[in-house]
Amino acid sequence: MLRAYPLQTQEMLFNAHVHGFRVFGGVPGRGIYDNMRTAVDRVGRGKERQVNARFPAMASHYVFEPEFCNPAAGWEKGQVEKNVQDSRYRLWQPMPEFPDLPALNAWLERRCMELWHEIPHGTLPGSVADVWAEERATLMQLPPAFDGFVERSKAVTDLIEQGAPALYASVPILSQLLKAELAERQVRLIAYHMKSARFPAYSCRFKASSAGAKTKRETSYVLTQA
Repeated sequence: MLRAYPLQTQEMLFNAHVHGFRVFGGVPGRGIYDNMRTAVDRVGRGKERQVNARFPAMASHYVFEPEFCNPAAGWEKGQVEKNVQDSRYRLWQPMPEFPDLPALNAWLERRCMELWHEIPHGTLPGSVADVWAEERATLMQLPPAFDGFVERSKAVTDLIEQGAPALYASVPILSQLLKAELAERQVRLIAYHMKSARFPAYSCRFKASSAGAKTKRETSYVLTQA
């Protein structure tokens, strides 16, 4: 199963799990990962990993056990990398064209499922789709989609004006009101939904007067293009 994203960010990693488990029809008991920065903050000795806080939250939501490969151990992920190379050849020869990212992902999902019926499994009798149909019965039931927001804290000045980094796939549509909470010299942006299907790179900029910040604990701000 392949899916395209404009960046390799944590929000997009979580979104890939949502769509992957949806297509698979359930959740496996274990997931094998490379030591990607969107999940691992520091690689220790052996299997020791310092994993960022949101990745275990996602794994706990779906109740599966993440397992990370040993560094420079190609034999642990060689089969996956071989499948990636084969998929690139099957999908991108010739190179198709698409008007936007949603159209590309719709085609990728459809084409991958077609290839599952065409490609022999290689180890077990039947096609990849045949073996997948048997294994799907062993998957755990699919829970509601994980809310893959990423928490960021931004300190503000006395003018209560601060620009936030570009937020991809987790911000409302441009010019829509964005809810925020005012704390002591801090503003918490609240954008847990995903209403922008095109993954726009809009920056959030919030403004309020000093007097208003002292009296209001919660307010709304309008997204403006950076």
